[in-house]
Amino acid sequence: MMKIVIADDDIVARGLLKAALSSHYEILEASNGIEALAAAESDDVRLILLDVVMPGMSGHEVCSQLRRNPLTCHVIVVMLTSRDSQTDIIEGLKSGADDYIVKPPKIPELLARVDSHLRRQWRELQANPLTGLPGNNEIDQVIRSLLKSGAAFAICYADLNRFKSYNDCYGFMNGDRVISFTAELLTEVIAERGNPQRDFVGHIGGDDFVIVTSADRAENICAEVAERFDDGIRQFYDESDLAKGGVVTIDRSRRNSFSPILTISMAIVASAADFTHPGQIAQAAAEIKQVLKQKETGKSSYMVERRGGSQSTKQQIVGSRLAV
Repeated sequence: MMKIVIADDDIVARGLLKAALSSHYEILEASNGIEALAAAESDDVRLILLDVVMPGMSGHEVCSQLRRNPLTCHVIVVMLTSRDSQTDIIEGLKSGADDYIVKPPKIPELLARVDSHLRRQWRELQANPLTGLPGNNEIDQVIRSLLKSGAAFAICYADLNRFKSYNDCYGFMNGDRVISFTAELLTEVIAERGNPQRDFVGHIGGDDFVIVTSADRAENICAEVAERFDDGIRQFYDESDLAKGGVVTIDRSRRNSFSPILTISMAIVASAADFTHPGQIAQAAAEIKQVLKQKETGKSSYMVERRGGSQSTKQQIVGSRLAV
């Protein structure tokens, strides 16, 4: 159970808030600023309801100290005060508060705001720090939810070919720029060709991404990604390497090795709802990607696995053209 700190010198106010929240969260109480700072350093404290006017140290001072402390800088701060002037609200937000609620709070609204802040925090903590896309936990949650619902959907696992060689040649900072470019590209294509209200883009880590969409949109999305990636990736190479068609790196045997320009491979499991566990879908996609790597043509490509009963078929596409 997640922990919330209620910091208020009014014991009656603390009791009312605790009664409203204790069925959902573990509650720690503080009657002044010093106690609030100490409670906020407890393990797994996610949010503090902080009264502005307390003896010894104001809520604004407490908030400022919370933000400066590496152990508490991530804690959500919701100010509670009887003052509702614009000046007071601005002062609270400038001190680092995330929200501002006038006392006495309406309990349904308070519960909704606390829940909203904690859900947002969870998403941010799960997100990949480089791309801001949802990470593995949320990816797994989305897939499990769809499997449980029985809804039809398709999953595309995407990764970059020869990314390590690019990183070795151009360095990690430029490698991060390529990863960010890929994340932005996938997000843009989903916004334009998918259903932004239902489709999902996640970042597994490194150069691995996942798209969740419908079976009827998956191929169009991947075709567009392939075309745009091959056009856009050239901006991350020097003219001399573009002229050569790739980069020369040193392999593990200390010999020169030529690595062509980056491409993206995408494995589509078009009938993902036929599976019962996210791991089964990932395994099917891994098998598709292995085939794609073996048949690489120097252009971005995708392969579709379509299932019907116990049978499955695979079809490789390069850009928007069928590979022959």
